[in-house]
Amino acid sequence: MVSGRGQAPYGSGENAMPAIRQIETRGQSQSHERAVTEAFLAHGRETPVLLQAWLDAEPASWRAHATKAMMVTLLAKRELRAPAQEVSARAVDLLPPCPSSGERAFVEAASAAAHGAWWAAIDQLEAVIRENPADTLAIKLSHAFRFMLGDKAGLLRSIERAFRALPADHPDYGFMLGCHAFALEENGHYAAAERVGRRAVAMEARDAWGLHAVSHVHEMTGRAEDGIRWIEGRDHVFGACNNFGCHLFWHLALFKLEKGHVGDVLALYDEKIRAEKTDDFRDIANAASLLSRLGLEGIDVGSRWEELADKAEARLEDRSLVFADLHYLLALLGAGRQEAASRLAESLAGAVPAHASQGLAARRAGRLVARGLMAFQNGRPGEALDQLLPARASLVLIGGSDAQRDVFEQVLIESALRSGESRIARSILSRRLAERGGHNRFASERLGRLMQAEARPRGIMAVAAALAFAQPAH
Repeated sequence: MVSGRGQAPYGSGENAMPAIRQIETRGQSQSHERAVTEAFLAHGRETPVLLQAWLDAEPASWRAHATKAMMVTLLAKRELRAPAQEVSARAVDLLPPCPSSGERAFVEAASAAAHGAWWAAIDQLEAVIRENPADTLAIKLSHAFRFMLGDKAGLLRSIERAFRALPADHPDYGFMLGCHAFALEENGHYAAAERVGRRAVAMEARDAWGLHAVSHVHEMTGRAEDGIRWIEGRDHVFGACNNFGCHLFWHLALFKLEKGHVGDVLALYDEKIRAEKTDDFRDIANAASLLSRLGLEGIDVGSRWEELADKAEARLEDRSLVFADLHYLLALLGAGRQEAASRLAESLAGAVPAHASQGLAARRAGRLVARGLMAFQNGRPGEALDQLLPARASLVLIGGSDAQRDVFEQVLIESALRSGESRIARSILSRRLAERGGHNRFASERLGRLMQAEARPRGIMAVAAALAFAQPAH
């Protein structure tokens, strides 16, 4: 049967071939994007390879270029800023003549992210999600940038808004549950976070982020033994992960440290956490914060600081992320590299960060924490406390999780103890112990020492008073 215009109907004949090729091309595009999205959601180590395959197969794909710009920006390295900006500009050039509002917003998010305007990037990604609630790539990217900015409330608001419109049969529903679990945990809803996180892992076997959220619940509620069982029984979940798997071993090391198993902690450090000596800021953060915690416990970590300090010293001018800078500073101080540490601390106090979104974090928290860490390391705990205590309320601005930022809280507590500010130390420690159900070795041991120290003077005074009373009057 032919149409009234004498042409073969759609889907048959020679004239249909261009349309068929368009359908095939569109299908291939969706296949490439789908592979990248799944890998990104699973923190899969194959994500960069799949992204490059998408770009190679579709060099004119605006969405592939915009995705690359945002993923490169998330690595928070100064030398990647220009490449991210170039690829985001390419995405703008490749937009179709009449893009939808969601298409334009995705590209504008990439451009904003690459130029350091991460809050603007988040706003654009949320516009994408409003137009297409099933765009799980945009949801995860928004989640990632909010995490790096310490936007706890936004993490929860964003994922819950997405869930209101996301179909329950969406193939990424399990991964989205993992994002919801983490957002709940960071906002202190621990029971709900554990329930949702367990459901996420049960629904999606590759959901390392959901597994990670439950680990955070164990950490923040003082359940080290549960945390050990949870991770040790599920290494198959994060076995295919990129360096995020190292972060899960970091959580395991924290649980082992809580139980006093120092040998296990050092073995995890050497064999898992720093088995690969990368300069990824997330890997440096894992390592530097763990060694710092060990140092606060008086444990000799040998020469482990040296290679971290080498990586950190190469990043003195980076200034892409305050969270990264403060962990570089921990590494430099741990290795005794005072000159390099001073340069970094001074830069945090005055220099303009590489990304505009980091300005507030540097002013409100970064410069104070840097000065506090310097003072603490140099034996001036009172000065350290004077810097760290005012930064405490704003520390969330540096991004990361409560568990990751806790290393700075521990230094603050030690500063209070060593400078004789027992009232401040007791207040923070008591709350810390209560929040963890009475199970936190760091807090309980220090509270015990405080009580002993306070009991001794009272005992001496009582003896002195009794002797004075017993002396005969003259």
